[in-house]
Amino acid sequence: MKCSNCGADVPAVNVQYSWKQLLFIVPLLLVGFWPLAQLTILRGDVTKDLVIRQVEKKLSFQDSPRGKLVVTGLIKNLGKRDWSGVTIEAEFFDEQGMFLDEASEYLRSDILGEAEEHFKMEIRSPGNALTAETTTLKVKISGGRSKLF
Repeated sequence: MKCSNCGADVPAVNVQYSWKQLLFIVPLLLVGFWPLAQLTILRGDVTKDLVIRQVEKKLSFQDSPRGKLVVTGLIKNLGKRDWSGVTIEAEFFDEQGMFLDEASEYLRSDILGEAEEHFKMEIRSPGNALTAETTTLKVKISGGRSKLF
């Protein structure tokens, strides 16, 4: 390698780090990557932590002359993470298993670790196909956010 100013030969540059420098740099890198790991790898899965139980559907004519279909149930948090912004999705199928309609509801309350939360969905002016006895209802968790820190 030659010097760009004078043209003299420059011996190879050897960069060496002592073990003291590594003991200082490595913990700093680990502390810096911990929040990134929490946002990506250690985030959790809402569909594994939250389970829906005790689902019921009822037709109500209380506040609407055309009626409304009310779906109620219970969400149980099986994990230790707190979840917020949970979205519940209800899908309706006929007796042959053909998809009819769907509705979703956003829960405004947080679901704490190992806790339960009741939910209620209202579908205004449902069609006859949704209120039929042969209609199958499938309710599932479609989204949610775990609290980061």
